[in-house]
Amino acid sequence: MFKKYWLPFVIASALSICACSSDNVEKDQVPDLSQQALHAKARQYIAKGDFAYARDYLEALDSRYPFGELTDQVQLDMIYAYYKSRRPEQTTAAIERYLRLNPTSQYTDYVLYMKGLNEIQKHGTMIQDFLGFDRSQKDPQFLYDAYKAFSDLIETYPNSPYALDAYHRLVFVKNQLAKHEWAIAKYYQKRGALISAIRHCQTIIYTFSDTEYTKSALELMEKNYRTLGLNLPAENAGKVLNASHFEE
Repeated sequence: MFKKYWLPFVIASALSICACSSDNVEKDQVPDLSQQALHAKARQYIAKGDFAYARDYLEALDSRYPFGELTDQVQLDMIYAYYKSRRPEQTTAAIERYLRLNPTSQYTDYVLYMKGLNEIQKHGTMIQDFLGFDRSQKDPQFLYDAYKAFSDLIETYPNSPYALDAYHRLVFVKNQLAKHEWAIAKYYQKRGALISAIRHCQTIIYTFSDTEYTKSALELMEKNYRTLGLNLPAENAGKVLNASHFEE
């Protein structure tokens, strides 16, 4: 009920945000200032949440001072400004460029973290999140990309200040991917394609075993194996199921 009454406001707010962050916003021409002065101005806009203006100054910096002393920081700020503006494709381009130009950067952990966040953002919108849309049947490629980015961060930089949050977000991503596989398994199950259903259950068990869908996947596998007359794999699935301790 709450969501129904607030829907017009949410849509209007989202459209307002999009309009404010579009290229059609009237802006003063970026002045001819030093690299330091332009960067200071860009950071002021970022601090105020005015990412449209921040982008203008950062892009001007990037074109006017491509090899200045602040080049690395400008590129990092551009990643953040694009992400906060909900411009996923530009964020991706900025991330790939940074990693290509700075393969040994001390900020690679941060860039991987932003890559993971950006891939999650690609998978849905603010309105979809607010309304609780089920995106389990969408193409999961963005989630797999987020999975890889967060996994690389945690494995390569376990002491990074971003590692803990990346871990929590990875848990979310894995549950979403398992949910996607479970939705496909149920789809095939309803149509009598038992082997296909088993294969997607196996993906859950082998790749996302620490998610909430593992128990259901094991139960369905055991059931389908018995229906198909495959007693040995059915018994094995049953043994794993009985030996596991699932939270209710």
